[in-house]
Amino acid sequence: MVGAEAGVILARRKKGGETAVSKGIYEGYARLYDRSGQRAFSLRMAPYIEALLGRRGVEKGSLADVACGTGTFALEMAGRGWDVTGIDASDAMLAEAKSKSAEQGTEVRWLQQDMRALRLAEKVLVITCLYDSMNYMLTSEDLSAAFRAAFGNLRPGGWFLFDMNTAYAFATMWDGDTYMHDGPDLTVLISGDYDARRQQVRAQVTWFERRGSLWAKGWEEHVEQAYPPEHVATYLQDTGFVVDACYDCFTYREPDEESIRILWIARRP
Repeated sequence: MVGAEAGVILARRKKGGETAVSKGIYEGYARLYDRSGQRAFSLRMAPYIEALLGRRGVEKGSLADVACGTGTFALEMAGRGWDVTGIDASDAMLAEAKSKSAEQGTEVRWLQQDMRALRLAEKVLVITCLYDSMNYMLTSEDLSAAFRAAFGNLRPGGWFLFDMNTAYAFATMWDGDTYMHDGPDLTVLISGDYDARRQQVRAQVTWFERRGSLWAKGWEEHVEQAYPPEHVATYLQDTGFVVDACYDCFTYREPDEESIRILWIARRP
């Protein structure tokens, strides 16, 4: 994920003293990401993706998970027998992924790359890009570049699967709403502001983490762009992909005007 700004404040309760320390994007939130409930999506996505591929007769082989974050999906697929490479632009997120990989004893190759300039040593059978990571491509040029990079790193006959939040999701779930994860030592608040004209949402992630007698407050701003499904299909086809299907995510139904997330499946001829 990308963000426009981030910061950390250490505040001592009751005594009123505080120290401010600036940090870059994900230098603070990356190590809190899994603790804030974010693993659940990837754990749910793994059997869904495997079922979608199974329906198409795709046998287990090489898989590159682009924008892999802390590596939950990549590690889950590796544990299911796939030969996995995890790629992310954030060194802090990759550090968490590598730590989890070592702790679990699960082998995954980790690379730090921008999804728009993806370059793998060998072409792979499957590329995934999940948890609305494609929505962070804020212009059609960025989105097309990410599609071209995926196309160029797939074997002929390879598969590209990704999901995207819809404008309907932004308008109904992210416009002025705030979501909270609350635990004894960590509270995370996510609030959104939707620009309907641009079909773009700005979400501020704020967290409070207990560190002994201190509480750490951090924040990041994330921006996501929605694209009409017909535009996504056009960009894929212009890249050279064949659009195999799109689904209301986590189902096998076609998306409709109230779908909040669409799962796309494209194939390199």
